[in-house]
Amino acid sequence: MKHLAIVIALGALLMLCCHCSFLDKMYAAQRIDQNATPVPYTAIENYFIRNDVDCSKLQHLIFDNKQDFESYFGMAAYMGGMPTEVNWNKQFVVALVLPETNRETSIEPVAVKVTDNNCMVFSYKIKKGEKISYKMVPFTAVAIDKPNNATEMKIFYLEK
Repeated sequence: MKHLAIVIALGALLMLCCHCSFLDKMYAAQRIDQNATPVPYTAIENYFIRNDVDCSKLQHLIFDNKQDFESYFGMAAYMGGMPTEVNWNKQFVVALVLPETNRETSIEPVAVKVTDNNCMVFSYKIKKGEKISYKMVPFTAVAIDKPNNATEMKIFYLEK
């Protein structure tokens, strides 16, 4: 019985640590967001997640070249519009992919902000609707101009 109590206590401690790590990232993103400058971005439209991509968990993705981007996304041209063009020499893409769901779900980009110390916050809203008869993979992606300096940028994701 004593061993069971120890195992339960350790499990609770582990869950608390994981939750604290998540909260630390969320609060860090909120602090950075408050002190950052908005930067222009272009919403990526008319693409779909390829069916050979594992969509079982939340994914925060960054692409700086066409080959990597096309390993996740396929073009979905239709009569109403063409896929958004990305100038890979001047831009990179930040994407958020949610796990597969049977609920109508959309992700809307809200803002992209940058600080002087090379931190970026990508803010978004998730809208969930009714249950649907098929599975979908909600995602959003934005193209952002590459920074002038060659320093690596730390990117935070913030749900609004």
